[in-house]
Amino acid sequence: MDDNKISVVINTLNAERIFEKCLESVKNAYEIVVCDMHSEDRTIEIAQKFGCKICYHERCGYVEPARNYAISQAAGEWILVLDADELVTPELWEYLKNFTKNDKNNTVLELPRETFIIGQKLRCMRQSKLARFFKKGCAEYSNAIHEHPHVLEGNMVHIPRSAKNCAIMHYHIECIHSYIEKLNRYTDFEQDRFKAKKKKFSTFRLITRPLYEFIKCYFLKLGFLDGKAGIIMCFLNAQYKFVQLAKLYETEFKEEHPDLIY
Repeated sequence: MDDNKISVVINTLNAERIFEKCLESVKNAYEIVVCDMHSEDRTIEIAQKFGCKICYHERCGYVEPARNYAISQAAGEWILVLDADELVTPELWEYLKNFTKNDKNNTVLELPRETFIIGQKLRCMRQSKLARFFKKGCAEYSNAIHEHPHVLEGNMVHIPRSAKNCAIMHYHIECIHSYIEKLNRYTDFEQDRFKAKKKKFSTFRLITRPLYEFIKCYFLKLGFLDGKAGIIMCFLNAQYKFVQLAKLYETEFKEEHPDLIY
């Protein structure tokens, strides 16, 4: 049992794939809060096996609208936000415990995340600063897709790269089929974000934004060193941007031509 009252908060929906390994990696937490969107697989059974505190939230297609509710159910002084396809290394867990002991006014800690696809850790998918660990009440999520939490109180710091093995291990997708399904669903939700920001379609952006995404991922983030899995992931990331903008064009076109047959 963790003495520093770290609550691990996990939002789930049909998350059985590696959920048991996820929970095993944080089993020494003060508590594990599982906020489930009415899963139809073994997710709840696995959560019960680990003695998790279980609450429920309506399905909303993506996780951000349920994050704040899940966090509100936690009793710990500190919150670690995980996804059900992520593991915490022993080194990271020790770092988090020490951080709570030595904290002054640093209330939000950004964590590195290593991503795996097709059984391989990808350099091009590494993230250095994810705001996933914070003192309760000092950060909150918006309802927008892919938005990071906002700091409400205190300072944000990050784990230095020199801290070996202190990272979240992210097992991103079971297969490319599931990635394409998620891509299609998430790019639909992105249209709401475009609308809120009053973003308009641009042919120039349709061409250059996916190209930039590929160049950034493959060359700047060293995806070319990740072999076949790297080039696959770089193209998939570029495809996400292309589909996102293509759907924006489609939406605007249909609004301008409501009398056409579709």
